[in-house]
Amino acid sequence: MRKNDQPFQLNNTNASLDNGMAFVSEDRRGTGLLLDDSIEFNIAATAIQVQGKFMKPGPISILDSKSMTEYAKKMIEVLDIRCTGPDQLSRRLSGGNQQKVCIARAITLEPNLLFVSEPTRGIDIGAKKLILDHLVKMNREEGLTIIMTSSELAELRSVCDRIAIIYQGMLEGILLPTDSDRDFGLMMAGEYHKFHGKEAI
Repeated sequence: MRKNDQPFQLNNTNASLDNGMAFVSEDRRGTGLLLDDSIEFNIAATAIQVQGKFMKPGPISILDSKSMTEYAKKMIEVLDIRCTGPDQLSRRLSGGNQQKVCIARAITLEPNLLFVSEPTRGIDIGAKKLILDHLVKMNREEGLTIIMTSSELAELRSVCDRIAIIYQGMLEGILLPTDSDRDFGLMMAGEYHKFHGKEAI
């Protein structure tokens, strides 16, 4: 795997983080969140561990709780996380708000490449729209490259510039969101090349 023409191991978590990448898991309750910790700690945890953010300067490592709380309040406002405050346990949030915390946690790393898996699975329509709108905003206004996987084609077509179709574990081709329903159907069924005779790349 190469990024900016430099090799690295995608399956090496530390190497990926050091290369400016972040990941939002589809399993927010299983792997995405520390459910029995606060919203503010969930947002800051990876940045604390990997980048030393929210730590007071000095010979002894001490958490700067005030800066962590202030940052969490900012993210709660930006992502409209419905909660009682930054100290609320993540377990007590709705699915949509838990997902927003996962996204806030990834954003806190200030990545240049963000992988997002099934970002709106199991959440209500209002939270879904806010999350998708924010991903689009980060891409178009802030220049963040986002690679998103989703089982909802309509969702992908509403936010993506290009859509890669995987069939039986292999890349079948890449389509534009404006391409026809017929081409998407053929490609998802592994039949596209029988009709077009070449890959859609």
